[in-house]
Amino acid sequence: VHHASDGGGRAWLELAQGETGEVEASSSGRWKLVYEAGELGLAKGGALYFQVSPFFEWSTPQVEREDAPGFTRVSTDADGVELEARTLDQQLLGIEIAGRALRAGERIRIEYGAGPAGSRSDPYAETNSRLWFAVDGDGDGVRKVLADSPGVDVLPGEPALAVATLTSTARAGDTVRFTIALLDDRANAVGPCEATVELEGLGNGLELPQKIELAPSERGRRTVEGRATADGVYRLDVRVTLDGRTLETRTNPLSVGGGPRIWWGDLHGHSSYSDGSGTPQAWFDYARNVAALDLAALTDHDHWGLVFLDENPHLWAELVGAARAANEPGRFLALPGFEWTSWIYGHRHVVYFGEDAPLLSSMDERFDTPQELRDGLRALAALSIPHHPAGGPMATDWRIAPDLAVEPVVEICSAHGSSEALDSPRVLHSPRPGHFGRDALKKGYKLGFVGSGDGHDGHAGLAWKGPHYPTGGLVAVLADELTPASVLNAFRHRRVYATSGPRILLRFAVGRARMGEVLPAAEAAGDSTMFVQVVAQSPLETIEVIVGDEILSLECRNELEYSASATLSALKPGEFVYLRVLQLDGGMAWSSPVFVE
Repeated sequence: VHHASDGGGRAWLELAQGETGEVEASSSGRWKLVYEAGELGLAKGGALYFQVSPFFEWSTPQVEREDAPGFTRVSTDADGVELEARTLDQQLLGIEIAGRALRAGERIRIEYGAGPAGSRSDPYAETNSRLWFAVDGDGDGVRKVLADSPGVDVLPGEPALAVATLTSTARAGDTVRFTIALLDDRANAVGPCEATVELEGLGNGLELPQKIELAPSERGRRTVEGRATADGVYRLDVRVTLDGRTLETRTNPLSVGGGPRIWWGDLHGHSSYSDGSGTPQAWFDYARNVAALDLAALTDHDHWGLVFLDENPHLWAELVGAARAANEPGRFLALPGFEWTSWIYGHRHVVYFGEDAPLLSSMDERFDTPQELRDGLRALAALSIPHHPAGGPMATDWRIAPDLAVEPVVEICSAHGSSEALDSPRVLHSPRPGHFGRDALKKGYKLGFVGSGDGHDGHAGLAWKGPHYPTGGLVAVLADELTPASVLNAFRHRRVYATSGPRILLRFAVGRARMGEVLPAAEAAGDSTMFVQVVAQSPLETIEVIVGDEILSLECRNELEYSASATLSALKPGEFVYLRVLQLDGGMAWSSPVFVE
């Protein structure tokens, strides 16, 4: 319970003339801040807390070593007030009030980065990165955050990386898109710059500009449209020239011909509204204009971070509003969502495909079990998606069977690593046997496989490009149209698959059953023809066919494309079959399973 004095007062950044407080990502700076006590003041024994973002790499404020990063000088002009400052936790400095109470209007000055090393900033570019203050006015150990705590802008570095993205699937005559985006060495979208972009490998069958001139106002990114005129697989080599140097990259493959349309999405990410970086608007902008995604959902935590969504309805309304504003029918599907952050049953992200988008918090006794959450979602156009089920932050309790109407898929790859199986490459940290995606299949749960970023860096769709995470995650959605109804239908029928970030194209079927479908037991009892087609983004290392606990390897090393049929004999009722694809560069993909009835 908060005392009336908790959270009182105000704080601001003190800037000299000409100063902005800005800092380049992952560089050192020094900031002077002022706190002024509110009308109830702070009692003797009360405390002021200063906390930079605890989720990334800001230097922890400390008062012990002047020559070390994060050294912080604390002072007051209030006669008789003594300040006892000490580091309490990562990025958290506590300042206890001693001597006498701090009265209304009296001030405490904080100089963060006061030593020669300064203080190191967040590696991720964002506007208004908060320097948080909290007040325990009566000294009972309960503090309240100042919602209007000051912030500074963290700026991107110089261009170091080019990402070039093509539409993945088309038919001859279709419009296709090419997106170029320049990033710094931490995968932040860069600021104003001039660059020349040259495309090689167009030839016959694909019409796009051969040269693109980027103006400073475009901030290193542009999307152009062209046309596919002939069937085939296309990859473009891209050269970017700027400041007398060259960045080179290659696009993902574009497959022109038959087959289902593939839409790429990241349906799991975090902003500064919980434990991530950047504004919701910046997150969706990166998703569409940098990562060139087709669909995206920002899923900040219901009750995690410094300010909780479930205690601040206006923040949830702003998140929903940001998704609605970013949405462009037929072009970019922006969806509202949140993370149901249960530390008992496992974490799930909830994504809404309709107008109704309530926040059903894991701290609300009406929705604090998976069954209650699903009951709350059942009448809505919504999905609940378990993620990092094998552990890392928190494992999924698979003793509770999923309701496939609401929970038809599981996220098996994200920035945390792979949760597909213990024998998977790049398994997430602190894995718990028995909780992987494959373990859920062995329990008889007919779940599709998806990937998404779970990035906290503001880099929707491209968490895997930065140095912080071992992998990323994308979901490939096989749907005729980019509409909420069509995409939701694809999820409910498991017409989806997962990658660790690369746009690997997969087609997979066993008998008449395509990925995500059920093969009748009578058809599976004899010989079943398995069809596999993979179009990789970089050379393949292996393609594995997972049949229950058995792993069959297909020879494909160094190939960019693979297509074959094979025979599977005497599949048993209850078995499942899926593909696991590994590129030589570590990129991965998994088909959703085919299930034997």
